[in-house]
Parts: sequence; C-alpha cells; structure tokens
Amino acid sequence: MRTLVTILLSSLLCLTVHASTLEDSLKKLQAYSAKDFEAAKDETAVGEKTQEMLKTVEQTVDTAVASKEKVSSDVLKELVRVSVLTFEHDPSEAASEILLPLYKKEKKAFEKALKSLPKKDAKELEESLKNASREDDEGNG
Repeated sequence: MRTLVTILLSSLLCLTVHASTLEDSLKKLQAYSAKDFEAAKDETAVGEKTQEMLKTVEQTVDTAVASKEKVSSDVLKELVRVSVLTFEHDPSEAASEILLPLYKKEKKAFEKALKSLPKKDAKELEESLKNASREDDEGNG
C-alpha cells in the first residue's frame, strides 16, 4: 500500500514538473540567438554554446515526445530555429537526429513550423531531417 501511494505521488509530481519543463524549455530556446556565437571568444566557447543549445533541444524533445498532448506551435518553431542556429557550427547536424522522434510524432505540425524559417534554412533542416529519418528506417548505407 505504501509503495502504491509513493508511486502515485511520484506520478503526480512528474506531471507537474513536465508542464513547467516545456514552458521552461521554451523560454530557454527563445533566449538563444546568433549573437550568442558572436559573443564567443574562441572555438571552444562556440563549441560549448553549440552543445548547450543541442542539450536544450534534446531535453525539450524528450519532454515533448513523452507528453500525450500535442506540442505547441511556439515550441516547435523555437526548436527548428535553434536547430538551424547550430548547423553552422556543428557539421554533423546532430540537431536533426535529436529532433527525429518529435518529427515522426508531429510531422504535419513540424512541417508547419519549418515554414516559419527562411526558405534556405527550412530546406536545409527539412532535408537533414528526411535523411536522418531514412537512415533510422533503413539503416545507414
């Protein structure tokens, strides 16, 4: 009985934390800009900022995928915007692989969010996502 109560309370706490996590992630994503890279003094600082952005994207995607509700268009727009910011400094385009589970879950909403980007950036991210999806489905090679 005690275990059941503990599990129930933990679940309720997780739901509360989950709701604020997407909101917190949205605020973090909105705070990132290209100026963050301009302020970096060297390649190490640029790499650290890129990793910070990718980590925030990953945490947001993990939370969104675990959610049973649809992800807001604001969150999706910020995810694609920040992902494109990382492309210039991350030749592996890791953001695409990070976004992939959410892209597969919310494909139509994701495509709509891509339209909020400049065409060149949207095309680059969409192509990268499709390649990552194909590799995930068929394997690499």
